[in-house]
Amino acid sequence: MTNKGKQFIEQTLENHKLKWDNYILPVRITVWTWKICALYNEKPQGLFYRAYRYTFNFFLMAVYLFTLILNMFVMQTFEQLVLYIMYIVFTEVVMVLKAVITYYKFDQICRLHQMTLCENFKPQDDLETELHRKAIGVIKYYYYLYFIISCAAVSSALLYLLQKEYRTPFFPWMFGIEYGPEARGNYGIIFAYQIIGMYFHMLINVSGDEQLCYLLGKISIQLDLLANRFQRLRSSQEFERAFAGLVDHYEQLLKMLRDVEKLYSPAFFAQFSASGLVICATAVKASSMFNLSELTAFQNLLYMIAMMLQMYLPCHFGNEVTRKSNVLKTAVYSSQWYNMRLKERKIILMLLQRLNKPFTMTAYYFFNYNLQAYTTTLNMAYTAYALLQRTTTKI
Repeated sequence: MTNKGKQFIEQTLENHKLKWDNYILPVRITVWTWKICALYNEKPQGLFYRAYRYTFNFFLMAVYLFTLILNMFVMQTFEQLVLYIMYIVFTEVVMVLKAVITYYKFDQICRLHQMTLCENFKPQDDLETELHRKAIGVIKYYYYLYFIISCAAVSSALLYLLQKEYRTPFFPWMFGIEYGPEARGNYGIIFAYQIIGMYFHMLINVSGDEQLCYLLGKISIQLDLLANRFQRLRSSQEFERAFAGLVDHYEQLLKMLRDVEKLYSPAFFAQFSASGLVICATAVKASSMFNLSELTAFQNLLYMIAMMLQMYLPCHFGNEVTRKSNVLKTAVYSSQWYNMRLKERKIILMLLQRLNKPFTMTAYYFFNYNLQAYTTTLNMAYTAYALLQRTTTKI
């Protein structure tokens, strides 16, 4: 490793001491989510926070998930059983995986985040500053959109309060406690518990997705900046001065991408595996009850949109990383290599051969993070939906 590479590592370790205030707002919101949802695992932890973590994990994780699983054994119809398995259980499994990764890999996540603030990652002139600003704007836009729609999907469960059947938002049975017109107090407590529990689970899901999208977005930005720096090489002197640092930066980005891939593969492998079924189940549920008298159909529509966004975001940012790594090869060729000495031309030729293999990110080598994977998942969901609708119509 070159001296610049060693300086990069030292700078990264130093940046690890930086405060979260230096990050963009979506990352700071994620950090607050970690703290509220008992996932913030920075050492040392105070006695009060540890007590809060145990309380939160018991009442809003363990009890909630245990009750949800028990509901599978008290469903009255096969349709309800299939709905709860596809519509909720799969989502909760993915949420638990994201929570476990965040808590037990907290130091690694922080280290990856801190790398994005090191000196190598900062824009060097006005053009790079503008490229950086626009790319950060894209990350913020998608985060706010996803966060608002997810909040709306959970909040739409309040529509059940407009009905007279005393229905609960997510699961009808809870340890045999009676509720209804004769026990309105119990109904209010159970209703509030389910809404609060699902809201916190939504926050954990959104924060896990935001972590991945932020890191992929920052890698994508750096590929833009790297392409700009390669393209501006005009002479052998500039090449000798900048080439080693640029190659080091490229290798650091590749290593960072592999670290991100290894870190998030379990959760997003499960998410890719389940998303098609969840979207299909949500579409069937929404279409079967979509009429003016059934307000809760909007809950299913919002939930389906949130699930589609949850799938789209990693695919979008992963696709951008692959696309911009391909553009990098064009940027290297677009430099004024023809004005350089033969030695530099040979080095550039070897670099172009190295760049023939673009950056790609996969979930356990099964699912690629790109738009093709997203459209394939949606196509599978639509096929299953059409089949279920046709079967229902014939019956």
